[in-house]
Amino acid sequence: MQKSLGLLFVLLLAVALGACAGQQGAAGGAAVPAQPSTAEPAQPIEVPDDIDVSTVEGWGALMRSQFEGDSINLLVGAHPAIEAMRGFYRDFVDITGIDVNFRIITDGTVISVALLEAASGAGNYDIFAVDAASIPAFWGRQIVVPLEAFLEDEVRTPAWFDYEDIIPAFAQGISRSQGRIIGIPYAGETRFLGYRTDLFEEHGKEPPRTMDEFLELARYFNNIEPGLFGVSMRAASGRQGGSGFQSIAYAFTDSAFVNPATFQPEFDSPETTQAIQFFVDLLENAPPDVSTFAHEEALSAFTQGITAMWLDATALAGRIVNPETSLIYDRVNFVPTPMGPKGMNAALAGWNFTLPVDSANHDQAWAFIVYMASRENARTYFDNGGVPSRTSLFTDPDLIEQNWTLPRQLEAMDHALGLIERGISYNPDFTYTNDMMDIAGTFISMALVGQISVEEAARLGQLEMLDFLADRE
Repeated sequence: MQKSLGLLFVLLLAVALGACAGQQGAAGGAAVPAQPSTAEPAQPIEVPDDIDVSTVEGWGALMRSQFEGDSINLLVGAHPAIEAMRGFYRDFVDITGIDVNFRIITDGTVISVALLEAASGAGNYDIFAVDAASIPAFWGRQIVVPLEAFLEDEVRTPAWFDYEDIIPAFAQGISRSQGRIIGIPYAGETRFLGYRTDLFEEHGKEPPRTMDEFLELARYFNNIEPGLFGVSMRAASGRQGGSGFQSIAYAFTDSAFVNPATFQPEFDSPETTQAIQFFVDLLENAPPDVSTFAHEEALSAFTQGITAMWLDATALAGRIVNPETSLIYDRVNFVPTPMGPKGMNAALAGWNFTLPVDSANHDQAWAFIVYMASRENARTYFDNGGVPSRTSLFTDPDLIEQNWTLPRQLEAMDHALGLIERGISYNPDFTYTNDMMDIAGTFISMALVGQISVEEAARLGQLEMLDFLADRE
């Protein structure tokens, strides 16, 4: 079976990075890596009697006394969160004396570039932006350091940072691997379902609470009027399709790609095959070119009024309710991802700041993370257009008055926490999660366009995953 170019690139990249991979168990899952020697802060930072780190100004003065004139380099993906931080990062430079250099590349390639940088060992960057699905790979390959010692240090991390204010689904679900805290979430999201209130009211329909109702409504609205389709989702071949499938898979199965305990592929299990069939059946009620949809195309179809429903990222809600970017801004509402036979579920995604092992500036980089991702500066970040990851923002009455979708987003995040409470990691804690997602999306896409059956997609995807892992043992 001919592989997609995207999959081939992933395979070649994985081979190139073999030298920095951690040891793998017999099942192909990442063994718990040895803690890098650079994981802990080197030594306590002495605080002069005249400095009070419980205030931002006092902490900034201490950082300036230690690191003034130093600079740090960030490798990050283009994202509204980064643009928001660029709107006020000079405040950090002014208060600490630490200069900041951003290298911003597309969010679709930043992980590949970071992996190549890590393989080189050059130490060019002091912070990597790492998405939720890639955290296990970065920890499994010992590319980044664990962060507990930094978080527990009351000088490096004063109380005004407030780690506990980070939404639990993000703190527990997108930034940890093998029980360790690997990243600090700065832009978190789940996925929820948007629907056209005008259509639902006209036809006397209620928004779906279950996957069965979701499919029934997609079929009902599909072609009910010229040019209208039932649903829009990401489904392009490869990782986009794998990600779209993953949005609904955990309603049917505990192992969308691999068994979360053994890390053995279970893509052809009866439950996962049922989930694939549902995904294919659902998208028979999508625009005919849905097999090419990434998140932007899926969003556009919904905001242009082409589909009755849409399932994707909470972070995109602002564009749906904005009259400058949406034709349905005043005719839309949102509900959590529908439940399935397995119960409550929802996606967990987003971006983290991490500290590369080979950086020589862990303290300076950590200072940037503490300041920019703190509760103290959360409102400034949000007002600059940042994607929030803190409970205090989603529950702020003033902000809710400005953005009525915030409680809907928070409700969807509770569904995502429900998945964690089921004992399921949305992104399997496994070095090759992204590779499994890419393989799944490749074969599901073939089933979507009728090139192969759902059963063949499950069987051939399973074989491809097993072959992939066998090559890495």
